[in-house]
Amino acid sequence: MATFLYVYRIFISVLLLLVHCEVTVEQATHGPLLKICTTTWFNTNLMRTPPRLAEEDEDAINALLGCSKGILLPPSCSIGFTDAVTCDCYLENHKRCRVVRIDFSNRRLEGEIPEKIGNLQYLTSLYLNGNKLRGSIPGSFQHLKSLLYFSLCDNSLKGRIPTFLGQMTSLRSMYLCKNFFDQTIPPELGSLPSLEYLDLSYNFLSGKIPDQLGNIKSLMGLYLIDNQLSDKLPDQLGNLVNLEELNLQNNEFIGPLPSTFKSLKKLTYFNVRGNSLGEIKLDIFKQWQDLRIMNLMGNRISSPFHDQFPKLKSLTELYITDVVGESSSFPDLSGMKFLRILTLRNCSIAGRIPKWIWNLSGLQYLDLSFNSLFGGIPEEVDNSLNYIFLRKNKLNQIIPAWMNDTPFVDVSENLIRFVNISPEKKLNPDLNLFKCCRETDEVTKRDQVDFDCKNGTQIYDRLYINCGGESVTVNGTEYEADIQPHGQSTFFKSKRSNWGYSSMGNFLWASGNKYILNDTCQIHAGDAQLYRTARLSSISLKYYGFCLKNGTYDVNLHFAEISGSENKDSHSKAGRLFDVDIQGENVMRNFNIETEAKGVDTAITKPFKANVNNSQLEIHLYWSGKGSVSYPSVYYGPLISAITVTPVREAELPRGVLAGISGFALFLLILFIGFWWRFEDKLRREELELVELYPGGLYNYKKIKAATRNFDIANRLCGGVSGTVYKGILSDGIPVAVKKLSETKEGMREFAETSGTIAGIKHPNLVTLMGCCAGKNQLLLIYEYIGTTSLEDALFGSDDELRARLNWQTRCKICLGLAEGLSFLHEGSKLDIIHGDIKPENILLDDDLNPKIDNFGFARLYHKQKSEGTSSYTAPEVKDRPLEASADVYSFAVVMLVLFSGRKIKTPRAGAETVYLVDEAQIMNENGTLMELIDQKLNYDGHEAAVILTLAMKCINSPPSSRDTMSTIVEELKKLNSTLIKLEGD
Repeated sequence: MATFLYVYRIFISVLLLLVHCEVTVEQATHGPLLKICTTTWFNTNLMRTPPRLAEEDEDAINALLGCSKGILLPPSCSIGFTDAVTCDCYLENHKRCRVVRIDFSNRRLEGEIPEKIGNLQYLTSLYLNGNKLRGSIPGSFQHLKSLLYFSLCDNSLKGRIPTFLGQMTSLRSMYLCKNFFDQTIPPELGSLPSLEYLDLSYNFLSGKIPDQLGNIKSLMGLYLIDNQLSDKLPDQLGNLVNLEELNLQNNEFIGPLPSTFKSLKKLTYFNVRGNSLGEIKLDIFKQWQDLRIMNLMGNRISSPFHDQFPKLKSLTELYITDVVGESSSFPDLSGMKFLRILTLRNCSIAGRIPKWIWNLSGLQYLDLSFNSLFGGIPEEVDNSLNYIFLRKNKLNQIIPAWMNDTPFVDVSENLIRFVNISPEKKLNPDLNLFKCCRETDEVTKRDQVDFDCKNGTQIYDRLYINCGGESVTVNGTEYEADIQPHGQSTFFKSKRSNWGYSSMGNFLWASGNKYILNDTCQIHAGDAQLYRTARLSSISLKYYGFCLKNGTYDVNLHFAEISGSENKDSHSKAGRLFDVDIQGENVMRNFNIETEAKGVDTAITKPFKANVNNSQLEIHLYWSGKGSVSYPSVYYGPLISAITVTPVREAELPRGVLAGISGFALFLLILFIGFWWRFEDKLRREELELVELYPGGLYNYKKIKAATRNFDIANRLCGGVSGTVYKGILSDGIPVAVKKLSETKEGMREFAETSGTIAGIKHPNLVTLMGCCAGKNQLLLIYEYIGTTSLEDALFGSDDELRARLNWQTRCKICLGLAEGLSFLHEGSKLDIIHGDIKPENILLDDDLNPKIDNFGFARLYHKQKSEGTSSYTAPEVKDRPLEASADVYSFAVVMLVLFSGRKIKTPRAGAETVYLVDEAQIMNENGTLMELIDQKLNYDGHEAAVILTLAMKCINSPPSSRDTMSTIVEELKKLNSTLIKLEGD
C-alpha cells in the first residue's frame, strides 16, 4: 500500500508540473474552429480552447472553397479531412489565430483563385494542385510575403506567369506545372534568392530560357518538361552549382550543351530527350560524378562515342537511341557498377557484346536492339537481368540455356547457330526466337513450323485481323481474333498459321504493362467493332502474313486513339507518334493517330499497296523518331486496331467510265422516281426501302417518319426553298438530320445531285450523307446530326459566348479544316466533286468548333452545267462558263476574308450604300493596308495573318486557270510556323 501511495504521489506531481509549464499542443481544434482549422497550435497553459480565427483568414478560406460567409462553414463546405488547414495562435500572442498552411489538393475546386487569398499574410504553404481552377493568378497573391512553398499544378490556369512572383523573395518551391500558361518565362523569377525547386512543366511556354535563371544559386531542381521553349540553352545555367535535377525534355532547344555545364557537379538527374541539341559531346559529363539518371534520346550523339564516354560510377539509368553516324564499338561502361537500366538502341554499334556487361550485378534492363552486334552470349552470367532485348543484330553463336529462365528475352531476327535448350523442355512464352536461328535448330522449328508453307504451296490471298480483340464479323467478313496478352518479348502464331505478330518492349514509366487496350466509349463508325480494341507495343510490333499468293495487295491499316483518360488528359503536344514500314519500306513517319483522325475515339484507315513475292507480308510499327522522344503517357508506342489485306483488282475502270456509269445510274434514279410518283396508286406501296444507313440498319420512309415524330414542328431545325430539315432519333438512338425536300424543281434537283455525288463519302470535314429515301410522294435526305450552329451563326449571331470562343487559333483551325474538306472533294474522292456554294451558312460547326461542309444542293461533277450558287461568294467567271474546281477556291478565299475580318460579306453604309467586302479588301490590298482588315479584337500572330490574307487575295485576284488548287492551299496553311502547326500537334 505504501508503494502504491508513493507512485501515486509521483504521478500527481508530474501532472501538476505539466499544468504549470507552457506546452504547445498540435491537435484537431474543438469548438468554433472545428470546420476550418484542422490543426491548431496554441498554449494550453493559457486557455483550454484556442482563440477565434482572424476574420480576414476565414473570409479567404470561404472564398477559396467557393462558400458564402457564415458563423460556421455550411456542411457542404466542410474541410473534411485532417491536416488541411493549419492555424497558429502564437503569431499574434493568442489574441486570435492565423492560417499558416493550406492543403486543398484534389478537392475539385472550381472557379478562379479569389483575390482574398492575399489576406493570408502569415501563410507559408499553399497546395491547390489537382483542382479545376481557371483564370490567372490574382494580383493579391504578391501580398503573401511569408509564402515558402506553393503548388498550383494540374489546374486550368492560363495567361502569362505573373512577373510579381519574382518579388516573393522568401519562396523556396514554386510548382506551376500542367496548366495553360503561355508566352515566355518571366526573367524576374531570377530574383528569387532562396528558390530551391521550380517546375513549369507541361504548359505552352515559348521563347528561350531567360539568362536570369542562372542567378538562382540555391536552385536544386529545374523542370521545364513539354513546353515550346526554343533557342540555345543559356551559358548562365552553368552557374546553378547546387542543381541536382535538370529535366528539359520535349522542347525545341538547339545547339550544343554549354561548356559551362561542366560546373554542375551536384547533378544526379539529367534529361534532355526530345530536343535538337546537335552533336552532344559526352565528355562534358565527366565532372558529373553523382549523376544517376541520364536520358539523351532523340538528340544526335557524336559517333563513334566509345572513347568519349565517361565512367560515371554512380549512374543507374542510361538511355541513348538513334545515333547518327558511322559504326562504333561498344562504349566502355564497365565502371558503372550501379547501372540498373541500359538502353543503347539503334546506335550503330558494331562488334561483340563485352563480357563485363553480363556481370553487372545490378543490371535489370538491357536494350541493345537494332544494332550490328555479333558473336555470342556467355553460358554463365552473374546479374539480375529481367529484360534482354537484342532484336535485329547479327548474333551468330549460341543462345545459352539460362535465357529460357529469364522473364523476358528477345533475340529475334539474328543469325544464331544453336539454341542450347532441350527440345523436351517447355519454352518460355516470353522468349522471342522468331527468325533468330538457322532452320536446322529443333527448338526454333517448334516456334516457326512451315511458315514457308507446306511443299511451297501458297494458299491465302487475303488477311483480316481484329488487333487486340475477339473474332468479329463486319460487312460479311470475319476478322480473326488477336487476344494473346503477351507483348514484352513474344512471338504469336495464329491457329491457321496464316499470320502472327512479334512484339518487343517494356513500358518503363508505367506501374504495370498492358499490350491490349479496350475502348470505354463507343466509336461512331460502321465497323465500330474493330475499334473497340487495339494492340499496343512500347517499342516494336511486327505483323506477318504467311502463305500468301504472290502478287499485289491492298493493305488497309485501321487506327483509333482509344487510350484511357490517363493518356487523354495529358498536356503533351506530341501525342502518340510512331513509324510504319510495309515490306521493309517506310510508309508513315511520325504518324499521329489523334491528329490524322481529328480526335480521340475517332477511326481512320490508311490504305497502302504491297507486293508479295516470297509468300510473306511484313507490317512493322515501331517507336522511333519523334515518337521515341515524346510520349503522352505511360502507355506510349505504336497502336493498331485492325488489318485488312485483299488482292488488288487486276484492272480498274477509268474515271471517264466511272463518271458515265454514275451518270447513267443517276438517270435511272430520276426515271424511277418519276415512275413511282405517276403509278403510286396502282402499285399501292406506301414506301420504298431505304439504303443501309451508316453505321448500320435498314430504314424505310415509315421509320424515318417515326424518328422525326411525324415531322413534328418541334423538331424543325431550319428550312429553305428546297425543303425543311428536322432532327430525328433512329430506333438505335443515333441522332440524324432529315431533310424533307419540297415537291419543286429545286427539291428534285437537290435529291438527284446530292444522292448522286456525296452518297457514301466520308471525311472529318464533310457532313456525312447517311442515306436517302423516297416514299409517300416524299424525298428525304438523311445526314449525320451535327447541330444547327453554322459559321454564319457563330460570327454574327446573338450568342456572345460562342463568338468569344472564335479566337485566332480556332479560326485558323476552321480555315484549315474547310480547306482539307474541299481538297478531299476535289481530289480525294473517287468522283471529283465541286460544291458550288461555299459560304458561312453552309459550314456547320460541331461542339468543338470543327468545320463540316454542308448543303450539296449545288454540287456538280466536273464539266457539268453552270452553277447557281450564292452570288456574293461565287466566282465571277461561272456566269458564263461551266463550273470548275477553281470556283470553289474563289469562294473559299472569300470565306477566309469573312472569317478573319469578322465582317459580313456586305456592309450597309450611310446613304443606303452597301460595301462589298471583297471590293474593300482589294482597295486595302492596293493601298498596303490589308492587315487592317483583321478583326482587331483578336490576339493574332502578325506573320500568320499576313500569310492568310495574302493567300486569300491571291485566290480572289488570280484568273481561274492560275488559282491554286485546294491541296496546294492546304499545304500552304500547314507551313505556318505557329498556330496551324500547334493545332495539328494538339
